[in-house]
Amino acid sequence: MANAMFERGREDWGNADVDWLVDTIKVALVSYSTTDVGIKTITGATNATPIVITATSHGFSNGDLVSIINVGGNLAANGVFKIANQATNTFELTDPLTGSNIAGSGTYTSGGTALNLGPGTAGSHWDDFSAAVVGTPQTLASKTNVSGVLDASDSTFTAVSGSVVNAIIMYRDSGVESTSRVLALMDGHQIVVCAMTAAAAATTVGVERLVAGIPNGTVLAFSNGASATLSALANAGDRTITVSSLAAQITAGSRADSVSTGSNLPVTPNGGDITIQWDNNTLVNIMKL
Repeated sequence: MANAMFERGREDWGNADVDWLVDTIKVALVSYSTTDVGIKTITGATNATPIVITATSHGFSNGDLVSIINVGGNLAANGVFKIANQATNTFELTDPLTGSNIAGSGTYTSGGTALNLGPGTAGSHWDDFSAAVVGTPQTLASKTNVSGVLDASDSTFTAVSGSVVNAIIMYRDSGVESTSRVLALMDGHQIVVCAMTAAAAATTVGVERLVAGIPNGTVLAFSNGASATLSALANAGDRTITVSSLAAQITAGSRADSVSTGSNLPVTPNGGDITIQWDNNTLVNIMKL
């Protein structure tokens, strides 16, 4: 499962304001079909450089990181980005590491949700997302910290019904939603980074180590506007991916959003139980943007 930290949560980890063993840490199932302060519906994504996202009255701020999924047509709009030139109903997408503008990869067709990862106030506390919860949040039990690896017992949500579950949010519960810091987002996606420039017609692309597998046939829309289609399964830990002959060059450092094998997200509740099986390196993976 691919993960990202909320920026204020990252700050709290760095300042030792989160005590993994002592604090009450909860996880919640979240549906993107319900909007909240930190979750907004996308209605447009320009095929331009930079991509301009339309999300009515989004309330996000310049410099905020956003996780975007399910944009149709313009696939390069899916991923984790930094906001620039925000207006009431729009914002531009830039690379969170380099600040370069993100290029569109096609005409927007439909769909899309933007989730704010902070550091602005729209993505800092549990009350920014709690309206979208599905089922009842669960408290992590039997937490351990061994050689810097954080772990806990698997979490079971009982008799879950309601909207499609798109993601899991981890937060430190203070007892008050407005002061309960959100820590991590897990949505079954990962960011694939091109490690070295791949020329047009290439059939392999060097990437930074994959944190999870990627299914065969997955289309990766990179931030420089080029796309790659996997022609073979990629596995966790791989540093190259096998693709159909590239139509255009993918430049080093370009990023693409990808679904990950084994995450089982999104999932549609049917009234039964949903169990999250935590890897023993979950929090290590969360540290990677």
